[in-house]
Amino acid sequence: MPYVFYKRIKAKDIPAAVMSESAVFNNVLAPASIRKVYSALRNQGYLLQRVSLSDFTKYILSPEAKLFRELRLVRESHDDDVIRLIPRNQPVSPYAIALSLSAHAYVSHYSALYLHGLTLNVPKPIYVKSRRTKAKNPPHEPGGLTQAQLDSSFSLPSRTTGNIYTFDYEGATHEVYLLEKSAEVDKGITKVFAPHAPLGIAVSGVEKTLVECVVKTNYAGGAGEVLDAFRMAKENLKILRMMQLLRGGNYLFPYEKNILFYMDRAGYSERQKNMVRERSRPDVKGFTTYLEKDMHSKRLDPEIGIYYPRGLESE
Repeated sequence: MPYVFYKRIKAKDIPAAVMSESAVFNNVLAPASIRKVYSALRNQGYLLQRVSLSDFTKYILSPEAKLFRELRLVRESHDDDVIRLIPRNQPVSPYAIALSLSAHAYVSHYSALYLHGLTLNVPKPIYVKSRRTKAKNPPHEPGGLTQAQLDSSFSLPSRTTGNIYTFDYEGATHEVYLLEKSAEVDKGITKVFAPHAPLGIAVSGVEKTLVECVVKTNYAGGAGEVLDAFRMAKENLKILRMMQLLRGGNYLFPYEKNILFYMDRAGYSERQKNMVRERSRPDVKGFTTYLEKDMHSKRLDPEIGIYYPRGLESE
């Protein structure tokens, strides 16, 4: 192992300096973040000029340094496993490990419900959504949807991503669903505190989380879980913000009706429900839609115009 640090740097100060820069990335290092830690330490005068990035990486991984070790994330049915570096002697958040799969990502769906305290369950998978700088879907022209198209789409089972990674950490196996990139890159994203994540965990805000769970109930534990989340969010939900984010998603299907159904069953006031009605697209009001896909035992709410699974009747 080549000499890495200047002699004037005290040995006891080196681990603290490395871990301080690592904390910027919640102590989970991908190739890009390793490079940034390396550059920061060079700029601060810790590393000899002749020390390469490869030398530095070998050093922090060495048993003598006792700083980092490799963690392997295995992608199902693929050969492109991912390696991340995590500390040897301090814990990290599994959410931070999951987020390291993409340079711009946030925790979403069922996992976001959990981080916001909108479910009493602890989801086993970690749902992570990548972000992009351009909208995924262009605005749909009025008249671009037919009832036959809507019926056909919702008669099919929900598609599940093939981007599923697993990793073993602290005696537990974690599963990560890396979902499709979403529109509206910086809208509706926040950070929450999580243990062992000094930078905080990027997560969809409450309103964005509910919109995404409405659209993809299969990533949210099902319609019953989404309904419970609407109940738990009732006192603090920013309805206008939620409708703004829904409109920004440029969805083809009338998910306004899904939101209205959940709010109705969760006991929201007429004033709150009118905020949704007034901001619903006029060209989709005449359609009869579905609360989720592939329902085998469904009932119709004729007032809203939506089919829903048996068991979600009004209380």
